[in-house]
Amino acid sequence: MNRRTFVRTSAGIGTVASVALTGSATAEPSGSVIFDGQMSEDGTSVVVTEISTDTTANLHVRNQETDERLASITIEAGTYEDYEVDIDPPVTERSELSVHLYPEDGGQGFARDYGIVGEFDGEYEEPEYDESADGDGYTLIDPDPDAGFNYPFYLYEPDSASSGNSKPVMVEPVNTGTATDDFDQHREAAEQTVEVSGTRQMADELEVPLVVPIFPRPESDPVNWRHYVHQLDDTTMGLNGGPLERVDLQLLNMVEAAQEQLAADGFPVSTDGILMNGFSASGNFVDRFTVLHPEEVISVTAGGLNGMALLPLDEFDGQELPYHVGTADIEALTGESVNHEALDETNQFLYMGDEDDNDTIGFGDAWTDDSLEQLALDVYGDDMITERFPTCQRAYEEAGVTAQFRVYPDAGHTPQPATDDLVEFHRRSIEGEDVSHMGQDLGTSLRIDISTDNAAVGDEIVFDASDSSLPADTVVLTYQWEFGDGSAGSGETTTYTYDEEGVFTVTLTVTTDRGNKHEESIEVEVGETDTVDSDNQTADDTVSDHSDDTVDNASDDDDDTTDDEAPGFGIGGALAGIGGLAYMLNRRITDTESASK
Repeated sequence: MNRRTFVRTSAGIGTVASVALTGSATAEPSGSVIFDGQMSEDGTSVVVTEISTDTTANLHVRNQETDERLASITIEAGTYEDYEVDIDPPVTERSELSVHLYPEDGGQGFARDYGIVGEFDGEYEEPEYDESADGDGYTLIDPDPDAGFNYPFYLYEPDSASSGNSKPVMVEPVNTGTATDDFDQHREAAEQTVEVSGTRQMADELEVPLVVPIFPRPESDPVNWRHYVHQLDDTTMGLNGGPLERVDLQLLNMVEAAQEQLAADGFPVSTDGILMNGFSASGNFVDRFTVLHPEEVISVTAGGLNGMALLPLDEFDGQELPYHVGTADIEALTGESVNHEALDETNQFLYMGDEDDNDTIGFGDAWTDDSLEQLALDVYGDDMITERFPTCQRAYEEAGVTAQFRVYPDAGHTPQPATDDLVEFHRRSIEGEDVSHMGQDLGTSLRIDISTDNAAVGDEIVFDASDSSLPADTVVLTYQWEFGDGSAGSGETTTYTYDEEGVFTVTLTVTTDRGNKHEESIEVEVGETDTVDSDNQTADDTVSDHSDDTVDNASDDDDDTTDDEAPGFGIGGALAGIGGLAYMLNRRITDTESASK
């Protein structure tokens, strides 16, 4: 689709692409709905353009403005065109209606669509706002529907570029923090960004121009508050018709207009890609935009993401991931599939504060569909820092997409601790330098090292968890050990002596200051006679090739043991003789919240 011609100005409302909400299991129902917003003149019935279901289903029609259910009927499996549904009460004013398909026996919906009904001529209405808003170094650029953008944007141009090299444009969309139909509130928030914000300081340090698109976060006009435009959510991307259609493409058109203006002003601007920055809602926007258009982005820094970055996968842990959890329906929404190769080449810096408690779960504007919100909880987890963000990192690794994840200690919902890193990340990206060292491993890895793998009754065994790792800046409150015979111990390192032979499951439980518990277990076989110690055995909750591991012997006496004296000593010996070892290792990993959470 041509960027400059995507905005529709003809009368009427277009179709919103259907969104599948089910998992990939074959037992789950599947189908689709297309609703163009067709309604009878008296408002007593609607016509659903197309319905397809592979099972008997319940079809619900709901008024999104009043949250009223207008119809609930049962339809048999099949495909239907121009299906008329009586609604009650009648709709007499311009409203947004939704059509959903649910399993006949209850459960989550598996298809939906939205459409505007009532009076709407499809003509673009330019927003009203104070136009006398130019300032020092920045200019308010008016909407230009012919150029493909229906809303204004601010353009900041640094005084000079000392290096003389061409500079990419940096983009940060506006984040008002609230839904409102007063467009001046959105404009004033954008003016603050371009005038006194940390992003303006970043632009000055990098000597790059700054574009701040002023998209509204409406309350009721031109669409309702369920469209969280400032987050580039699913309902916003699903709009087909009206001034907020495809704001992602409108943003690209704004950048193109800004580049033309900068070139005309003699500024050495690059057109080879853009830099993006955002925090909180605008962080979600730039994160999601980057997945949609990675070939347009050189680097992106996005923070305050509720621990839930958009996962670059259609499916994860056996669950299908529609937008804005994943990418399963991106092609249906945009007409193009995700370019994973380009996304892997885009430098991404995704960050959180470890004390951030600003969560979108439970807020209807961020999750307009209950099933999508529940899917997000099922996929990401509950805790933003110890569950969700590490899950994002794991999903990125599974997708083969490189991104830098970071958690800042003692930081809440603020980008302030990351300021220097954000500048450095974009600077390195502009210069083509490596950024891989700027991230960190967010995963939890408990290791249990033991001093012998040939334990006998009466031997003192050392259990050592000192090589364990947890998410950045997590404080361990307790190490609790259960030795499998009813006895227990504590401490990062502990010792124990068994007084009977057998196979015992040793369990380590680590409790952190976040109220979470992490657990790891191994099995130890205790014989009736002493044997020469061999290498330590390690239980590790990360997936790896343990044949490459090198674990130091915990016993000083082993340092004097030669290979001739102990054929099982060393990694090679351990592998060669593993079939005859009396020690058995059984991984068991759980990561659950404590009862107090």
